[in-house]
Amino acid sequence: MFKITVYPEAFGEPTASPFCMKSLCMLHAANVPYEIIETPDPRKAPRGKLPVIEFEGQVVPDSEDIRAIIEAEADIDFDEGLSVHDRAVSRAVIRMVEEHVYFAIVADRWGEDDNWVHVRDTFFKDIPRPVRGIITHFIRKQALAQLNGQGIGRLSPEERFDRVRRDIISIRDLLADKPFLFGDAPKAADYSVVPMLRASIMTPIEKPLARFIKNSPNLMAYVTRVTDRCYPIDV
Repeated sequence: MFKITVYPEAFGEPTASPFCMKSLCMLHAANVPYEIIETPDPRKAPRGKLPVIEFEGQVVPDSEDIRAIIEAEADIDFDEGLSVHDRAVSRAVIRMVEEHVYFAIVADRWGEDDNWVHVRDTFFKDIPRPVRGIITHFIRKQALAQLNGQGIGRLSPEERFDRVRRDIISIRDLLADKPFLFGDAPKAADYSVVPMLRASIMTPIEKPLARFIKNSPNLMAYVTRVTDRCYPIDV
């Protein structure tokens, strides 16, 4: 049996991390038995991040490597039936949402003071209130430094939205009138894209990115379809 360690529920999502949600969707799609372990503290994880999966003595971090072990052990291919061209597009879309859109969402949550209050009191609720502000101040400072290092933290909110808006338009155009990004069945890219879109629209204080997604009818219908079909936990 697979054992997967993820962050707890937050803001109406089964887990606070879209990467954790991606891995849960893949386990569900693979129809393999698994156990969910929740922790708010990733420091003991091999790379200090979640998700982490355990299987037959192996401890595998990172959602990309988790995908590989699920596919190998379940003898499936999450991109089965896709052409070489579509597999390349799928990989590019996954990288776009995980290496660019994700950081815009983190900036909306951790960089904006109105959302940071909710992040602090949700993600770090187990820290006693008298010292929570002091400890989380340093955690936030580290997160903002990472955003600056990545580059998106150096942009104004308006510049950040303009950049990521183009990504969302690309996803919307790729989807068009199809049920899923690559046709009638969900593929690997759907398991990455929808948790990211949901992370934005479920952020407590709505930002321009969330409004843009909500104002795209085909995207919202797509989010609902993937959630209903691929999420292993009712939301």
